[in-house]
Amino acid sequence: MIGRFADAARRESPRRLLWLPVALGGGIGVYFSLPAEPSALLGPALLTGAIGGALLVRRNALMLWVSLLLVAAALGLSAAQLRTRTVGTVMLDREVWATVEGRVTAIERRPAGWRLTLADVALAEPRRDIAVPTGVRVAIGGRTRDAQLQMLRIGDRVRVRSRLRPPSPPVSPAAYDFQRDAYFRGIGAVGFAVGDIALVHRSGAPVTAGVVEGIGPAIDRIRLGVAVRIRAALPDPAGAVAAAMLVGDRAGIDEPTADTFRETGLAHLLAISGLHMGLVAGTVYAAMRLALSAFPAIALRRPVKKWAAGAALAVAAAYLLLAGAPVPTQRAFLMTGLVLAAVLLDREAISLHLVAWAAAAVLLISPEALIGPSFQLSFAAVTALIGLWEAVARRHRRRPGKPPGWLGRTVRYVAGVAATSLVASLVTAPVAAHHFQQVPVLGAVANLVAVPVTAFLTMPAGVVALLAMPLGLEAWPLRTMGWGIDLTLRVAGIASDAPLTAVGVAALGTAPLVLLALGGLWLTLWRTVLRWLGAVFVVAGLLATAWERSPDAFISADGELAAVRIPGVGWAISREGGRSFVRDAWRRRWGGASATGFLTAEALAGGGADGFGCDGLGCVLRVRGRLLAMPATPEAAIEDCERADLVVTGVRLRRPCPGNVRTIDLDVLRREGAFAVWLTDDGIRTRSVAEVRGHRPWTGTIDRRKSPVRE
Repeated sequence: MIGRFADAARRESPRRLLWLPVALGGGIGVYFSLPAEPSALLGPALLTGAIGGALLVRRNALMLWVSLLLVAAALGLSAAQLRTRTVGTVMLDREVWATVEGRVTAIERRPAGWRLTLADVALAEPRRDIAVPTGVRVAIGGRTRDAQLQMLRIGDRVRVRSRLRPPSPPVSPAAYDFQRDAYFRGIGAVGFAVGDIALVHRSGAPVTAGVVEGIGPAIDRIRLGVAVRIRAALPDPAGAVAAAMLVGDRAGIDEPTADTFRETGLAHLLAISGLHMGLVAGTVYAAMRLALSAFPAIALRRPVKKWAAGAALAVAAAYLLLAGAPVPTQRAFLMTGLVLAAVLLDREAISLHLVAWAAAAVLLISPEALIGPSFQLSFAAVTALIGLWEAVARRHRRRPGKPPGWLGRTVRYVAGVAATSLVASLVTAPVAAHHFQQVPVLGAVANLVAVPVTAFLTMPAGVVALLAMPLGLEAWPLRTMGWGIDLTLRVAGIASDAPLTAVGVAALGTAPLVLLALGGLWLTLWRTVLRWLGAVFVVAGLLATAWERSPDAFISADGELAAVRIPGVGWAISREGGRSFVRDAWRRRWGGASATGFLTAEALAGGGADGFGCDGLGCVLRVRGRLLAMPATPEAAIEDCERADLVVTGVRLRRPCPGNVRTIDLDVLRREGAFAVWLTDDGIRTRSVAEVRGHRPWTGTIDRRKSPVRE
């Protein structure tokens, strides 16, 4: 047995390099999990030591591989550390009213109004008591300023009176960290405008929603014109979806349509990502190669395949610019570009080595992408599908048979689409559970229809429309594209109305996600009997998932809102009204993504819940033999301290409750943020946002009088 594994390890030597990006990601993950910002010398020191160790063992192949994994991990930690220091976003530390002046870097038209992102920020009335944030994102409600905002251009310098606050911390421990995301986007404050927008200085070119800084004014004008002509040729909602697919302008998509796509697992069709970039490049590549092959004098004497790859690469680059070059599209272009570069260099175009290079490049450029859902979803699906493709290709090489007829090819195609949809849904389910607490059940079925329609009808017609638009001949291609979109919308509508469209699950913890990911990679990257050891990690991940216990209560960052799970009764919310975003986030993390909501104090009291009651002095709730009190005044807290096991209040107490009574008052909440609470036989265990995040450059000071709201 040992000899068999040793032989398998030797045969796996060409695949060892595939693990370097995994180790790179491991180093990045370690950096983001640290409770405090490490010394600036830590990364370089670890990297130097790892390189030195690799040089010492370079004659031993196995030890060299292990050393290179350590080098990659140290490089990942160093890259993340450097990225954080390079970004260096200055975060606002408290809520203020201020007149802000800044350079417009993005204008987004949203269903509820507009949103401006400003850089090079200055305050019209300089103040020494606050740090001027690096960037500001300001929401502008309603449509009263539409004409004024439509005249704004990227690069314009504007002034607006705003109510600003720091980006919101997580609404519960281990929940999505808005502050960290804002930090790496260069946004140090968010808020809403309370006055008109004054133009201070005019720049060069008009701007539309979602265009990022750095794209030329001419490209911006083209993007705006393309979106307008698409909507003129296609009625909504097909026109809005087409604009999203071709130029990345999602402003026209109404909320019901967006919800339908999300619920059915088809939301990836609305964001320009690997699928769209691959279809655009693939359409151009196939059309160019077919056209050149029609001329024998060219096809027999010239590298037609390389010419087609070069043309596809050029069109893909143009599509990247036309789409506004958001980060997911940049990642898709990088992956597509590597595939086409492999064709130009006579290398295998689709392989896990290519995926490894692409992942390494993305992680070195933007290490923070590792902890985001976009990177995890895309690379999980791509890695699994290419691993499946390699396994099928090896089987066909070992057992070559008679080429199938048209019926066999049709059956093979349908089976292939079904297999890819099933595999992609399975490998992305843990990621969806971790980030969204929702797993699309009918997503695989909906994708069986929607993806082929998009691949063979919608996007090819869209590419033809873009190429024909300069000649004014885009009407018919856009109508054809509209037929494909209408079919996709019908499929999404049917799937959305079906039962079990999406299942709400409790939030999958980080440890189970890492174990499941490691197991999946082990099963995919190795080829010999060694790969079956990955099942150990998968089982460990599943056991860790079952072992995790959801909190019994959540407490908001201001102490004004609490939710408690009562066995056999339901979820109790301390009060209704307001904080809808916080309540929804709590409900999802509890595993209730498809549930109706919370029971109020009055409803539970009316139903006879033992020990539950609210009055003008606060609320008291008995759960699992423990008494939780939420006094509204310091005087009420004194009384509650004598009988409660946990006292939570949004007011400041002179001293904590005596004895073993856990006390969380305003000072604790401002310092620690929101809390999760577990009620056990041994007592009460709490965990705060600050305990999970530690003290990092993006955490700032959790000091606010209002709970987080949607930004």
